[in-house]
Amino acid sequence: MRIDRRGLLKGSALAGAAVGLPIGAQAAAMVPALLVFDSRLAESADFARSVAVPQPIDLAKVPLRAVQQALSGAGRIEGLTRWSDWTVLRGLLEGQGLRRASEARLAAPLSGHDGLWRWSMAAR
Repeated sequence: MRIDRRGLLKGSALAGAAVGLPIGAQAAAMVPALLVFDSRLAESADFARSVAVPQPIDLAKVPLRAVQQALSGAGRIEGLTRWSDWTVLRGLLEGQGLRRASEARLAAPLSGHDGLWRWSMAAR
């Protein structure tokens, strides 16, 4: 087998593209497709401002039926909500095939709650 300069360049370009693809895919996976928050809660509103998502879903302004429609077909969703909102949303999203990727209870001294839930769901 003979290796020439053109073949070497083509091979290295393909190898570089193959190595670069997972890095780009990881970066895309870090940005949620949808964001759910509640503007009545100071911590949740701050969370929504800190993540760049085109159309976040504000539970204070959107009825549950519209939330369910907005969430359909999403591949990745993140939120910072009260426990009661989280349990309802988790049930809706699990019904659509998404699974819990993470969940954590966070202190919420500004809003006066005993804690808010930071969660993430993704298709598997």
